[in-house]
Amino acid sequence: MDVGTRRSEPSTAANLSLFDPGNIIDDSVFFDGTSMSPRDVQNFLESKVGPCRAGYTCLKDYREATRNIAPGPLCNGYVAGPYESAADIISKVGNSCGISPKVLLVTLQKEQGLVTDTWPTASQYRIAMGMGCPDTAACDSEYFGFFNQVYGAAAQFKRYANPPGTSRYFTWYEPGRTWNVRFHPNAACGSAPVYIRNQATANLYYYTPYQPNRAALAAGYGTGDGCSAYGNRNFYQYFVDWFGSVRGYSVGTPFQDVYNSSQGSLGYPTRPYTCGLIRGGCYQVFTNGWIVDSAGTQPQIVALDYRGAWWATGNENGYLGYPTSNRVCGIANGGCYQTFEGGWIVHSASTPIVPVTSAVRGSWWYYGNENGFLGYPLASGDCSTGAGCVQVFQGGAVSTSSVGGVRAVRAEVLALWNSWGRERGVMGFPSGDPPLTASPNYTQAFSGGVVQVKGGVAALVSSIDPWANTRVTSPWLGGQVTSQLCDLKGGACHQEFAGGWMVKSPAGVSALPPAVLTVWFNWGREWGILGFPTSGPSAAPETGNYTQNFQGGVVTVTGGVGKLTSTVDPWFSAVLASPWLGQQTTSQVCDLTGGACRQEFAGGWMVQSRSGAFAVPAAVVGLWNNWGRERGIIGFPTGAPSADPASGAYTQSFQGGVVTVSGGVARLSSTTDPWFARVLASPWLGPQTTSRLCDLKGGACRQVFSGGWMVQSPSGAYAVPTAVLNLWFNYGREWGDLGFPTGPPSANPESGNYTQSFQGGVVKVTNGVPSF
Repeated sequence: MDVGTRRSEPSTAANLSLFDPGNIIDDSVFFDGTSMSPRDVQNFLESKVGPCRAGYTCLKDYREATRNIAPGPLCNGYVAGPYESAADIISKVGNSCGISPKVLLVTLQKEQGLVTDTWPTASQYRIAMGMGCPDTAACDSEYFGFFNQVYGAAAQFKRYANPPGTSRYFTWYEPGRTWNVRFHPNAACGSAPVYIRNQATANLYYYTPYQPNRAALAAGYGTGDGCSAYGNRNFYQYFVDWFGSVRGYSVGTPFQDVYNSSQGSLGYPTRPYTCGLIRGGCYQVFTNGWIVDSAGTQPQIVALDYRGAWWATGNENGYLGYPTSNRVCGIANGGCYQTFEGGWIVHSASTPIVPVTSAVRGSWWYYGNENGFLGYPLASGDCSTGAGCVQVFQGGAVSTSSVGGVRAVRAEVLALWNSWGRERGVMGFPSGDPPLTASPNYTQAFSGGVVQVKGGVAALVSSIDPWANTRVTSPWLGGQVTSQLCDLKGGACHQEFAGGWMVKSPAGVSALPPAVLTVWFNWGREWGILGFPTSGPSAAPETGNYTQNFQGGVVTVTGGVGKLTSTVDPWFSAVLASPWLGQQTTSQVCDLTGGACRQEFAGGWMVQSRSGAFAVPAAVVGLWNNWGRERGIIGFPTGAPSADPASGAYTQSFQGGVVTVSGGVARLSSTTDPWFARVLASPWLGPQTTSRLCDLKGGACRQVFSGGWMVQSPSGAYAVPTAVLNLWFNYGREWGDLGFPTGPPSANPESGNYTQSFQGGVVKVTNGVPSF
């Protein structure tokens, strides 16, 4: 960097008696990156030089293609242009890096005289700012080129302040301290102590590490003695001659004492003392922070790093309000804090700068603040749910909500809470507190359930959310295999786990072990007769013996094997109650009268009609078929067998009568049909020899049997023995004096002695001979 004089000095000169080696230029002036627009810079350049020599390009006419640079901790990056002027580059770089374009112009002049030179060389543009050109070594080619020089020098000016995202490398001219600054690269020329009062002055010494001696100051733009260096003298002179003053704003009178107490750490004012904030507040911006007060608070310093956190909360308009103290350091782990009306801002050597509300601070203090299990906060409170806020600390969290109040959670509970979706999940907000002292075993209430900590491991043991409660009360489910899917009937949901399923439907939320799942799947899942589960297992599935209820029945697990043991479906209930049916041999067919259904099994039939669903053993099915099945006098079954058909002795009721099975042989033992009831009551009739004929008087019916006739008329249905039948014929049958029979034989005709009444009288049989 420049230590000698430059050509083309101004015709007027600044008053060098005002040169202050400890405050060469105010921070407010040096760091004002928006002080000149591209048009301002161009006008300035044109005012400093006339026509250029032929064959040369003056700075006012210089252009080059620039490159894109990503934002970083020093500058906000640069958007390239294909043919940008020197004015464009100087203004854009100043704005990006927060360095005044005036500073850049003065530096270009003091280093290479480019502003006023009418015949600049390529070498002057190549190292225009002297960036990367130490007085004791060759220039670094990495910074060659006008654009690289301007951007690199501006970024370097920012780097000297060690901004966030960089290291604290530049500390040997740190503001607020006295440093010995040399007069010349030759150490024999000596040095003098300088109290460096601001960052801008420190930057100039980092860039050109020499102060002018008396001879240099006395020479104006001229040459002093052999120990004179001119870089910082020339910077001051050019700046004052071109732009009027190196001074910015004065410290507001009410803030003077506080500012003085900062011992230069605040730097210099970069904005004027300003009032008009809420509640009578005033502020002033400095290089390294703010001073703020209000009608109800004293002036306090808010350092630059804390100001960002304060502004993120809405500054004096937010929940923190105005500061009530300056920053205090010296707490655990290199920590510092600052108090505000509505909370704190705090950080440590290993944690970020974070605001803490008064409510959270109260809980934090109760649990030992930074010395307790919570430690330091790691982030601002998350209030995105709108129902409350959660602030995470090194060792847990503190939440504030209307449902739970202000509550702390320890790290083990926070981990569990996070796994359940934190406050957005089923657990909701904490509504109880952890123990004050560390304990491996405790419980903590949440708005959505209860957490139990055993041996330092937290688990959700109950929840008001049906799904979550079923999950936590069914540990045998194991780890989840899939996410929740709502693809069951009617939009019902399920989730697969290593040890079964969770199912949620209008019938409730239930966990299903594998043994039950197998049965459910075999019976058509929710589309089958079982429908949805209505309860969980009656006992821990690991026992191998339990039941589980469904909408359509009950599954029983014995020895780890499940089966459907009851159902509300009449058909399947009858099947389950009739194991003697054996295996099905056909599918269900609904081809009986009136759409009634049947299904054939190895041991009989299942029949379902309006009379109900009943199992019919094979012996009864044979008889039923013989009597014309459901179209005959028997009709549909109305009851189940009275005993296990394997016994060979039982009865079964039908619409038209009762079938009795003895020794495995079935017979119709009673019927509601008068004709067949009479036939059944008259075994002496023997086998039929004709079908029934309705050719008697008035459409009355008859049927011939080997032992007599069956006659049905308006007088009733009666069996007529052969002996009586012969006499009836002799008297003209129903057309004669006797008419139709009105009663059965009074005794078994095989006895030979009995009577039988007719419409016209009584026939008497004695020793087998009838008389009237």
